[in-house]
Amino acid sequence: MGQDHGRSGVGVFALKKAGRGRSLESPALGIDGGAMIHPLLCYAGITLSFLIAWALYRTKVLDPKAHFYAPIGLLIAFYTIHAMATDKQVYLKRRFRQAIPKALCKYVFWGLIIWAVLKFYGAHPLYREATVNTRRFFTDFLRLFLALGFPYFILAEKYRYSLDNAMGDPYVRVVSLLKALWKRRFALVRHRLLQRPYRRIYLAALIRIHYVPIMVEQVYLGIARMSGNVPGFEMHWNLPSVLMGLTALAWLIDSNNAAVGYFWESWFTKTRMRDVDPYPLHWLVVLVCYVPFIVFAVQFIPFPSLPDNSAPLLNNPGLNTAIDVVLVLFLSLYMLSGSALSFSTSNLSYKKIQTKGLYGIVRHPATAFKLAFFGLSFFRFRAAWTTTGALCYAAWFTVYILRILAEEQFLKRFPDYRQYMKKTKYRLIPKVF
Repeated sequence: MGQDHGRSGVGVFALKKAGRGRSLESPALGIDGGAMIHPLLCYAGITLSFLIAWALYRTKVLDPKAHFYAPIGLLIAFYTIHAMATDKQVYLKRRFRQAIPKALCKYVFWGLIIWAVLKFYGAHPLYREATVNTRRFFTDFLRLFLALGFPYFILAEKYRYSLDNAMGDPYVRVVSLLKALWKRRFALVRHRLLQRPYRRIYLAALIRIHYVPIMVEQVYLGIARMSGNVPGFEMHWNLPSVLMGLTALAWLIDSNNAAVGYFWESWFTKTRMRDVDPYPLHWLVVLVCYVPFIVFAVQFIPFPSLPDNSAPLLNNPGLNTAIDVVLVLFLSLYMLSGSALSFSTSNLSYKKIQTKGLYGIVRHPATAFKLAFFGLSFFRFRAAWTTTGALCYAAWFTVYILRILAEEQFLKRFPDYRQYMKKTKYRLIPKVF
């Protein structure tokens, strides 16, 4: 959900005055939504959200199949409470008579958007089959929105009205486009669609419509696995089983964080996409790593995978146990890396930059530990040591390196990221790359 500025009263006067002589996209306006939350607080929020969700599942208060999205909602609630408790910004004073009309318009506008997205997922042939759980999630969220959306917008318009918040919401720009279309001013519509603020709106919409189902469906699968609703996925207290369980947990946490990052935007959390990568080649490199594009990609570059009964390269039990321990370490560090991004866990977009924790050592720790985990998991087996296996791993390794380069090519447009690059000089391995 999001908001934008109105056109009457002190709000517009302050907006014009504050932005006088500067571009609405100027870094001088300080549109950064505050500092990134500390990694330790991210870890606390993720841990609490899953523990509370698990308690609700175990006590039968919630059904893990029907309410698999509980960790998503709980994590959003945690980050919202933190954002409001630490928010030092001074907001413009507004009367309820100013807030209520705009809140009503936004309530109707965003309600229609949510309803339209839900209908799109149900009507599109590809999404209809692949978004069963996502549609359940959106249906329940729409019901919640119908009950609480109007008071939410009233509170936002009344108590969170500021230049920073007003500039980022697509509401006013979308309404202006609709008005221009209604008046058949097609040249104006074409002109606006090419402008950066408008381009960000529709590119952000494409990203969210595509990625939210991918992540939500993975959250469902992860909850189903961890709650024992997937046949054949059983935990035992030995190292290989712990590694299997930790792998499932890592992907669950990763997809839950990403679902939050793509789905949620609010004046209270200041979590809008500040910009979206406009380069088609960058989109190609990133999207190839996700369904449905990955289905086409693997026709040319198969994933380096092996049968479950593959023989290990080394027959020494002690060495294989050591490899399991290292894999657990890589997975743990991967989870810690991805979990430190808060609402910024989203591809092809720019929100905030995490500079603390592992991100103070290298700029892409999650990718570093993911590649290390995949490489060791693959090449620990004798059957992996073939020309085909090596080429497949090298190809996907190259794809992830290209993802890093594409991401940085986009992010280097922003002064705060360039400053971060000066402070944290290496991408994956300190002193190497």
